[in-house]
Amino acid sequence: MKLDKRELSLQTMYLKHGLLPFQNMYTQQMIEKWNGLLDPIFHDRQSPETSYVYSGELVELGILDDVLNNKLLSAITVLDPCPILFQCHCFEIDWSQAISQTHCDLLEGWHKDHRDPNIKSVYGCRPFSIYIYLNDVKQTNEGAFEIIPGYATGPLESNLNYCNLKGRKGTCFLWNRDLYHRLHEKNGSTKQRVLKLSVQTNGWAHSKAQLDGFHQTRALLNNANPALSYLFGSHYNNNLAIQTIPFARKGQLPQIMPIDYSRKTHMPSRASVMFRRFKSKVDQALGF
Repeated sequence: MKLDKRELSLQTMYLKHGLLPFQNMYTQQMIEKWNGLLDPIFHDRQSPETSYVYSGELVELGILDDVLNNKLLSAITVLDPCPILFQCHCFEIDWSQAISQTHCDLLEGWHKDHRDPNIKSVYGCRPFSIYIYLNDVKQTNEGAFEIIPGYATGPLESNLNYCNLKGRKGTCFLWNRDLYHRLHEKNGSTKQRVLKLSVQTNGWAHSKAQLDGFHQTRALLNNANPALSYLFGSHYNNNLAIQTIPFARKGQLPQIMPIDYSRKTHMPSRASVMFRRFKSKVDQALGF
């Protein structure tokens, strides 16, 4: 499908920055409804480790139908007319039990999600992820996601401009997995919930499309929603030029918020990191 002027603008912004912060995608009432459905599941899965609710459960709860509305599907298909999911879950981190690693990390938690460099859409788009905050993230130390836009190939160093994404529950943004990013560790004892989708182009090596979990999700969908079934691999490995996602855009694109990446990275010295690691081991040995 040929892109119109607004769609080309969205595509151009993404290819330049690798980040699309969406505006007003989900109401507070909708997020509260999702959390009400998720609360008993996460309650039963309390753990020091990150807890997950997976794709089949999100389908059964009716959450994915709300998440993948026409605006989000339009944005996804502007970037890739043959999109397929390789991650789809909601995760919860209990920061009161999580073991901090960032302060002992030479890269301060910054990392990339490496995948085959040949995986590109017909529009040249690389795999991307979508985050939806299910809690308020009004301050950096409340678990804000951070990313270095438009910097896919250079080394990680100090004084690079990065973006700090804060917002109310329901905040939604799409980002290029090739970019350096991190989830800022949360201070305090509260829990943090994020709904995450990750997308790549159809037809490439995609082990997760064949996982039992995704098979079960497709069975639950039973092709009642063809676009959603396609995202979960109903047409996996079909010829890209022939089988695009069965979804027709009707001009319903998300509004894009301005990107502020005026913050600067600061990489600690190796000596500083070694001291932090030593102090962390001592604190653990003393029971702190």
